[in-house]
Amino acid sequence: METHALSKWATLFFALFFLTSFKKPLPQILLVVLAVGALGYYWKYKPSLKLDNPTKWLAGAFLLMAVAALPNLFVESDLKSWHENLRLLNMPLVYMLGVVSLVFLSGVRVCLNQRYLFYSMGVACTLNGIIALVQRIGFDVARVVGFSTIVGFVTLTSAALFGCYIYALHSKQPSEKILFGIAMLLGFVVVLLSGTRSASIAFGATFVILSLFILYRQKSWRSLPYMLVISALFVGIFVSVQVLENQKILHAPRNMQESFSHDLKLYADKNPDSSIGSRLARWQEALVIVRLSPFFGMSISTKCKHIAEIVTRAQSYRDPKSIDCKERYDNEIFNALAHRGLLGLFALLLLWVVVWRAFARTLDQDPLVSLFLLSLLCFYIVLGIGFDPFDFFIEGSFFVALVVMGVLQTRPIQAHHL
Repeated sequence: METHALSKWATLFFALFFLTSFKKPLPQILLVVLAVGALGYYWKYKPSLKLDNPTKWLAGAFLLMAVAALPNLFVESDLKSWHENLRLLNMPLVYMLGVVSLVFLSGVRVCLNQRYLFYSMGVACTLNGIIALVQRIGFDVARVVGFSTIVGFVTLTSAALFGCYIYALHSKQPSEKILFGIAMLLGFVVVLLSGTRSASIAFGATFVILSLFILYRQKSWRSLPYMLVISALFVGIFVSVQVLENQKILHAPRNMQESFSHDLKLYADKNPDSSIGSRLARWQEALVIVRLSPFFGMSISTKCKHIAEIVTRAQSYRDPKSIDCKERYDNEIFNALAHRGLLGLFALLLLWVVVWRAFARTLDQDPLVSLFLLSLLCFYIVLGIGFDPFDFFIEGSFFVALVVMGVLQTRPIQAHHL
């Protein structure tokens, strides 16, 4: 296939990840299509498989993320437990699809139409913002969800929002800056109306880090006025939403009894039945699991066998009989330690470092895509303080696919073997 035609199809395909970000399970489906397409492309055109160093490291990091989930399946295992533990193979399959895509497209370099790609992010922010407003105002939905999950909706919208921000800062056309500014404001509506504290904190932190990083790279203040205007508009929308919720004009996502301080007070009184309290209890239990099984963590069935001991040692105040052994830990580090042990934590940290190095080195070659991938990584890491984005189907599939996109776009020209 000619490079130009392949690039056009690749642009359209990766744009779909943003244009369909309001609907599950399309990220997973698109990732499967990507892997199958990679196999089909290799089968038809037989390009040489010559992995450059960044691709080798990324494929290795994805592979280790998949393999790290397997050892605990063989600890205290039997046929019944294998049935219970099958769901643990979901995310390893996602990362293996990433490996397949990277390996069988290792001889391919595409030249994405970045204008169309980033415009698709603007359309996604606009569409998702409208959906959020309709759900909150028209249907009185407390936490907007699109047609996905709450965190999946806000995570993918936030990613598109950062793409809009990066493109607007690099655009020299005032009309584009205005259009993308409007799209960002609608995307920010999703962040606020989702009522997801972890995502809001991750968005704010990533926005500040990205802004400072861009100013540092540009070695000038030319982007600062636009940054300040967008920041002021974000603050204005935030204050407006707070006022409307306090005046009962808008349905607040949480009542007064669900504040951060109230949750902590409940937990201090040995009551973990709150958002923050439940997290603290599970984090304490995760530390106990690490002490009991430090290298590989515990499978679902093994955790169920030891749940009473885990709760007692953790002093987490939860009733062992009420605990779902399939639960995650709403923290990427604790989740990795509990489910995959020190091996899983090493795999996770390696993935972060490898993705960072892969796209930090291409900042001068392709600043838009590289900055976008780095901002996505930063957002996921901060989001991981109160969620597990690398271990959920929607968020994980989205991340893996976009890393593959970044590799195809930023690969050195000499690696292109069609």
